[in-house]
Amino acid sequence: LAVVARSDLSMSAGKLAAQVGHAVHDAVTNVDPKKLEAWEEDGSMIVVLQAEGEASLVALERAAKKAGLEASDVRDEGLTEVESETFTALAIGPDLSARVDAVTGKLDVYREDP
Repeated sequence: LAVVARSDLSMSAGKLAAQVGHAVHDAVTNVDPKKLEAWEEDGSMIVVLQAEGEASLVALERAAKKAGLEASDVRDEGLTEVESETFTALAIGPDLSARVDAVTGKLDVYREDP
């Protein structure tokens, strides 16, 4: 399972954690039980990656769906740091890591700017 978060929003650590949590929750509660079981047997890996801008998340979501992967988008309610309906994060999977990596493998691990 990969969660791709927008690095251009400069979310605080707490906000980022909340968005990743929402993405993981949506991904594991809305997936076919057989895919969830296969992901768990594959180690239940979760990685948080970064992308720059909404257009990048939209393109990744399209690529994931084209590859037959589940894609769960997170749109914020706008109560704290970002505007309402901002596309903040995208979960891809859960599925076998090789399948998720085929879509997300070129992305960088999420890192806060120093």
